[in-house]
Amino acid sequence: MRTLIIGGGAAGLYLSTLVPYSIIVEKEPRCGRKLYMTGGGRCNFTHKATVPELLPHYNGNLPFIRKVLYSHTPEDIIRHMESQGIRAITEDDGRVFPETELSESVIMALMPETSRIIKGREAVSAVKNRGLFEVTLDDGQKLRTETLVIATGCSAACFPPYNGSGYNLLSSFGHTITDRHPALAPLRLERSISGAEGITTGIRIKAGRKEAEGDAVITHNGISGPVVLNMSRNVLDGDEITISFSDVDIKELRIREPKKLVRNAIDLPERLIRTLIGNLADKKIGNLSKDDERKIEENISAFRTRAWPVKKQAMTEAGGAILSEFNPVTMESKLVPGLYAAGDVLDVDADTGGYSLTWAFATAWCISRALML
Repeated sequence: MRTLIIGGGAAGLYLSTLVPYSIIVEKEPRCGRKLYMTGGGRCNFTHKATVPELLPHYNGNLPFIRKVLYSHTPEDIIRHMESQGIRAITEDDGRVFPETELSESVIMALMPETSRIIKGREAVSAVKNRGLFEVTLDDGQKLRTETLVIATGCSAACFPPYNGSGYNLLSSFGHTITDRHPALAPLRLERSISGAEGITTGIRIKAGRKEAEGDAVITHNGISGPVVLNMSRNVLDGDEITISFSDVDIKELRIREPKKLVRNAIDLPERLIRTLIGNLADKKIGNLSKDDERKIEENISAFRTRAWPVKKQAMTEAGGAILSEFNPVTMESKLVPGLYAAGDVLDVDADTGGYSLTWAFATAWCISRALML
């Protein structure tokens, strides 16, 4: 009896290339939605690094994650992609892309030749009786299988209306689903800096006890860019964050360059400086009052504002099915034999750079080894 895979995303498609004659149920009209988006359409499908180097980029049960990643490393993923006709190129920062630099080529390579795909249908319920799973689709169709894989991904980029059918299915079998919130999302800011829209600049951002540095992009309603996306999992709606655009020491500048205008003394794009401090940008350093100094340092070095993750633009989410209820070698449920889970439906999220897809592919491989034994 065929393996039934719920979800035609990265994990589900990868698994179908490893387990022939499976059945995929995908609620969208086409498979691989997240693959289309990753890497700006170029499909950054893994990150070439050792497992110890990968681990700091994941959030979740790290001992569990470590076992999975050692089972199927980025090198293994690259080899499997090559076996599917995808030649890989690795950029200096370790990100790995198809030689074509087209997401479409990866998706086509992962489309199963021997498996059946049911598109535009959602699995709404599942039960297990006498060793068989019975899955009911939203059109009333019923599918039966001995092996059921939940690979629906998370509900990111669909807040609302997507209610997370994968979570519902796992929950119906007794699995624990942690609280979920957007991750890898731009941030909308309470204090507008839209006057600097389009500018890319290095920042240091702090949210709670977490702090990170990297490139950010000013948007029409807030900030985005790699460091912001990676930090967003730590920001709940309305949380206060602090952004340092530059470490400004006015007292030092007053001694060193008193005749310079502020906008010429601070190493930031002029439009960003004007957005942050207004007319103070045109004052000479030596003519600044103590209140001016305070305003400049507060707005450039310690810009405080409330922030909200832009849910509709989130690429993933934090939270999901807890890992302790699954076997890290096989990804089989410890509660229900024959039930497996892969990819983002699990309580794991990762930084940008191919880490999330690495997790999806590695969990799919663990399942395939269990099923092919």
